[in-house]
Amino acid sequence: MLSGRTLPKKGHGSLRCIRILRDLSARHMESARLVSALSILAISIHLLVGLALVMTWNRRRQQRFTLTLGISYCLVALSSSVEFLDDPNLEFTFTGVIFVPILFTANVCLLISGIHSLIGQTLKKTHLFLFAISLFTCVQVVIGHGNQFLTQLLVSLAYLYIAVRACMGFRVQTPAERYVGVLLCLLALHPLISMTFSWHAAEMQMMVGALIRTALGFTVLYIALDRTLQEAVRLSQRFQMMIEHSQQGVLIATPEHALYANAEALKIYGARESAALDTRFRDITMPAAEQAMLLTEYQKVINGEREQFSWEGPRRRIDGSVRYLHFFAYPIEWDGIQAGCILITDETERLEQSRALLHRATHDSLTGLPNRSALMETLHAHCRSPDWAFALFMINIDRFKLFNAAHGYGVGDEILQAFSRVLATTVPIGGVLYRVGVDEFALFAQPLDHDPALLGLEQILLRQLAQPIDVSGGAFYVDASIGRADFPAHGEDADVIIRAANAAMHQSKNKPGSVITRAESRFEQGSTDMLTLEQALRIGIRQREVYLCYQPKVNSETGEIIGFEALARWNRPGIGMISPQEFIRAAETTGLIVELGSMLLLHACEQLATWIKTGHECVPVAVNVSPLQLLNPHFPSQVMDILKSTQVAPEFLTLEITESAAVENLEQTRVQLAQLQEMGIHVAMDDFGTGFSSLGMLRNLPLSTVKIDKALIDPLPSEEGKAVVQAICQLAAALGLKVVAEGVETEEQARAAREAGCDELQGYFYSKPLSTEDASRMLSGTQSDA
Repeated sequence: MLSGRTLPKKGHGSLRCIRILRDLSARHMESARLVSALSILAISIHLLVGLALVMTWNRRRQQRFTLTLGISYCLVALSSSVEFLDDPNLEFTFTGVIFVPILFTANVCLLISGIHSLIGQTLKKTHLFLFAISLFTCVQVVIGHGNQFLTQLLVSLAYLYIAVRACMGFRVQTPAERYVGVLLCLLALHPLISMTFSWHAAEMQMMVGALIRTALGFTVLYIALDRTLQEAVRLSQRFQMMIEHSQQGVLIATPEHALYANAEALKIYGARESAALDTRFRDITMPAAEQAMLLTEYQKVINGEREQFSWEGPRRRIDGSVRYLHFFAYPIEWDGIQAGCILITDETERLEQSRALLHRATHDSLTGLPNRSALMETLHAHCRSPDWAFALFMINIDRFKLFNAAHGYGVGDEILQAFSRVLATTVPIGGVLYRVGVDEFALFAQPLDHDPALLGLEQILLRQLAQPIDVSGGAFYVDASIGRADFPAHGEDADVIIRAANAAMHQSKNKPGSVITRAESRFEQGSTDMLTLEQALRIGIRQREVYLCYQPKVNSETGEIIGFEALARWNRPGIGMISPQEFIRAAETTGLIVELGSMLLLHACEQLATWIKTGHECVPVAVNVSPLQLLNPHFPSQVMDILKSTQVAPEFLTLEITESAAVENLEQTRVQLAQLQEMGIHVAMDDFGTGFSSLGMLRNLPLSTVKIDKALIDPLPSEEGKAVVQAICQLAAALGLKVVAEGVETEEQARAAREAGCDELQGYFYSKPLSTEDASRMLSGTQSDA
């Protein structure tokens, strides 16, 4: 292509070179045949080298330089073919003027792009495009002048630029890469051979160019192969580094021999070399029951019948210790041998950690006993079969909080540990002891062969609990309340059995000492009813289902109404009226009494405000106060806030407290009542005479009224009953207190109470508790009868 053969006249340079050869061929026929043979040989070599480079790229496309250089060689072959087959006037045709220069320009650009890719540099497409336009223009100018010297110089400069880029581009040159620069330099110089304008010079230039390009092509092929081999070595080394430093064992093995084992595989088995992992060792480490099955499946992997296969299990090491291993195998060819690659993972630590986590999840950390979740799992498993009868004992330490309060939590923990050891000595064969709460244990006894056996177990339990428990703080006697429930007699699922045993255990707490109570349906029903009642009461308070009734108090002499007592009532939706004793007890147990008491006090004051605004002749209203309310140091200020918000004078409010509330917190109660008295609020002692009746208490507490309990009024008008009431009245008179007799139900009781000295009377003889409307009519005088 623009080969630079002698051009005797102005015209297309490369084409004229062939024309010279053809003109001379008439005189030198034998030389012409030699030139034609050399041309065909050069074209073939260029084409073969180009195709070899393209095929090399197709096998490894990361080496893009082989593609561009391969196409360049193919273009050289195409250009040479065009020149070889041209006609005498080729330089004046489209092929000679346009097509051949385009081939030359494309060849040079591809050669430049390929060399840049070979040396690892990126050539911008815009720069390459501008270079191609410039080169094509120069070629057209040179062809237009028909100057042989300029033609050869242009070809030489183009190849020289490529040679300089190749020589300067390699950072670290290998011998083959240095040869690329040398060969490109020779390729840049070889067009100058034809400067002599002789036949032999043109022939020499063609031969030298073909040889240089052939050498360059093979050099590029060698570089591509060398880089491929280097990359393969790097990948092999990288793979070897990964395998040797892997935390996973890698074993290449046939069913008979271990061909390769990395360091981790040897470490897992405690071996020094892969030869130690032979058939004998496999037989030692692999359980005999698994050998036949695993070898069959492994052989299928090697034969290609299975893509992969995994298994796991305990395996013995050379030192005899056991590790839990996981295996994953797939087929592989190793040095021409069909084998399997086995990835080995040591799961021992993970398995131990899982077991430890499971143990912590199902066992108590203090005593080491199974916990509630383990108990539930056991009960669910046994309840699935009605044939597996068993007994469940729920054991609760009585007054355990006292141990912590008196001796500290350290001694309390020691008592729990010692108590669990004592219970463990009573566990029968097939039984399990659990810790299911802070001070609560469960004993599962199974099977139930016969009832006398369980009676013997109960006696052993009670006998052991009667002995003192020795801890660092001394010897302590520990009582326990025990409830027993049997499956399936007391329930057919785990939750029912536990509820039955718990209900029986709570019944045992009503008896002194260590007691075992067997479950009864009424126990569980009672617990269920109380829980249901407590939940319903919470809703009832918030939805204002609890309301007030008003029972009149009358003057004992005149019968005139001088006050009301506000009494709480609850009409539970769907159930009906609930006894005040039941829901008040539930409110005190749950602490709801504080919220309930505040709500009822507000309702009473709001009703007083309504009566005052509507013009009724208002009388004081007494409201009961819970002991829990008195524990709040801000209770007096809360009462005053309610009075202010409802605009009710303090003298219209009387607060009734019980003897038990006063005794439990006597000093705090005295302070609270003194503050209430200073505010002008009256305070009455309710249910006097049935509890801790004390002259000192009446003298120290700032009271205005004493209410005699109904239990002391019931015996009236007997002389003994009248004497007791009279004594209380005399005592109250001496202290300046008024006396109210409650629970008056007959005329005889009313007369006897009046004669004994009672100032006010209250009871069904005068009126039952009235609704708000009836109480309003009574105040207005529209209701004459009680």
